[in-house]
Amino acid sequence: IIKAVTLALKEFALFNASFSAETNEIILKKHYNIGIAVDTPDGLLVPVIKNSDQKGLLQLGKEVQVLADKARERTLALDEIQGGTFTLTNYGAVGALSGMPVIKHPEAAILGIGSITKKPVVGANDEIVIRQILPITLAFDHRFIDGGNAGRFIQRLRSYLEQPMLLLLG
Repeated sequence: IIKAVTLALKEFALFNASFSAETNEIILKKHYNIGIAVDTPDGLLVPVIKNSDQKGLLQLGKEVQVLADKARERTLALDEIQGGTFTLTNYGAVGALSGMPVIKHPEAAILGIGSITKKPVVGANDEIVIRQILPITLAFDHRFIDGGNAGRFIQRLRSYLEQPMLLLLG
């Protein structure tokens, strides 16, 4: 999901931005630092995968595991929890289907991920088939991102997740 989000962020720069209240300007980030919310016994911590656009799937997976372990062990360094440009929160990890994530200031958006469940859906030729459904929620800063762009961002993210070979090409 981190790779898919990073590729979508490259196409939708406003979601990888922040808003300066002092200057009333949008600050577009040229780096992709993805925060990953980690549930710990002491509460939520958000370590940051730095430069996610420069990493492959295996490297991202290993880094997520290392940072999540460090979060649970309370051994994260300060620089490992700073500098995020976009955050992922996975309330599905605790069995929740959906939730309403809150944007981590000064970021522009956060993606919430629910539990994957099997659901009947209408497929091609109007037949009913069982599919695995991943509910996602996107919260975004309405001062400079509108619902149309949010919908397009979600659709692009969906295309990456439904066609994982695109993640290898990205």
